[in-house]
Amino acid sequence: LCGVIVFMHLPFTLLCAAPLLSAAALAQSPSARWQAVCETQLPATTIEVKTEPAPVRYRRDRSVADLMQLQRLPQGNAFTLGLTEMKLGTRIAYRSPTLTHPREKAICTRPNIVVTLSLDPHVVSVADEFEEGSCAHRHILAHEMRHVQVNQLTLDNTAERMREGLKESFGNKVYYGSAAELQERLTRHIRDQWLPWVDAQMKHTLQRHREIDTPEEYARNRTVCGGEIARSLDAMR
Repeated sequence: LCGVIVFMHLPFTLLCAAPLLSAAALAQSPSARWQAVCETQLPATTIEVKTEPAPVRYRRDRSVADLMQLQRLPQGNAFTLGLTEMKLGTRIAYRSPTLTHPREKAICTRPNIVVTLSLDPHVVSVADEFEEGSCAHRHILAHEMRHVQVNQLTLDNTAERMREGLKESFGNKVYYGSAAELQERLTRHIRDQWLPWVDAQMKHTLQRHREIDTPEEYARNRTVCGGEIARSLDAMR
């Protein structure tokens, strides 16, 4: 009945640079007095992970043949009548207050991180062989919207789990270093730990989509709408 295409687009934006080196990681550790100042004067670590609304854009300019070029179903005799496409976007803003001291080489900070997850664009197509407003069109569209709902629910769940994971990862530790060190360490932290995690969430989502696109769902197409979809499919064979 349909397919789902996921585009992974993960632009990470650093809006403010501050170091991600703990005192123990520095070749020359900050003085005990400087560490005490940083511990008491810096605000607590804050982690926010939020989602942006995922508006749906509808396309009516693709035929069954066009959709099958984009997403061929595993069933050899099945037609792709609808398609849901999405692109996952991730933005990370790092706005962390820092303290400096003229006699200390390293500045200190506790992270203030805002992560924004989004699905943009979220595109739903129904093959143009099925006239808008017809029973067949409504049936296919309703099926696609189930995929949209799965995507949005997964995005919300991912945000909650990512928030807890980041809180555990950063804790309330104070980090020391230079702005250049931050750039390298933050980028590596995201690349090595969070990109694989996001990828795993998307693979889990695809499994939930497969639970919608069941053989029983495909078989139901031949009986709904008084056989309207079945007649159109038979004419294409």
